[in-house]
Amino acid sequence: MTNSKRQNRSSLLTLLLMTLIVFVMHAPAAWSQEMIGGRQYNSGNQFYHPLNQRTPPGVAGQWAAMSGQVQPGYIQPMKFSLPSTGTLTFYAGGPDQAIQKASPASIGFGVGYVYRVKISGMPEFPGVELYPTIELIDRLHPPAGLAEQYPVPVSFTAEDIELVLSGRMVTKVVYLERPQTAVPAQFDRQPTQTITAQKNLIAEADLLGRPMLILRMGGRLPSTRGEDPAFFGNGAPVLEVNPPTVKN
Repeated sequence: MTNSKRQNRSSLLTLLLMTLIVFVMHAPAAWSQEMIGGRQYNSGNQFYHPLNQRTPPGVAGQWAAMSGQVQPGYIQPMKFSLPSTGTLTFYAGGPDQAIQKASPASIGFGVGYVYRVKISGMPEFPGVELYPTIELIDRLHPPAGLAEQYPVPVSFTAEDIELVLSGRMVTKVVYLERPQTAVPAQFDRQPTQTITAQKNLIAEADLLGRPMLILRMGGRLPSTRGEDPAFFGNGAPVLEVNPPTVKN
């Protein structure tokens, strides 16, 4: 197998969902449904899937762990990037329990947990601080001893941030392509596909590959009065990992 084919098979794509905050807060109109081949099918052109982008954060990760699909607590290397420069803060259960790094940043997250991240110090968006969440629901399976060379990429684009600042909610699912349907091309950056809010984001990713994580980003900020102690997470492990080496 050539290096090109290996890269194609292991490339990570992102499905991007953009909705108005009001749409996320209110349940959408019920879809018409019918049974096809013993499976429930809806007018959104997809089979019934028990999870979707409106499922409360943490449920998908818990289900993955309970089903035995993943090893609970496995530390998956991650690589985060901002539009250019800036700061990423990774919380492990409180505002004082955090690791702060410059973009791009490598970090280790436990599979099955929901994490709060702060992005700030971006020259394109002076004074802006956003607090997205990352729900890690699966892991990669690299060769033994090479986990840090295969991080799961998470990119915050300028378009993502502009949408949030305009009052929208951005939800992404990063998935690992199926070898049978992998795009026969190499990419300089993480490819993104946009789908409508009426579709099930997780089901769409599941059809195309193996969902790895769910990113949710809106305008929610931590309370200055401290009445929401769970805002920064529940103490999930956040570990330092080495960035992947660049081979010439």
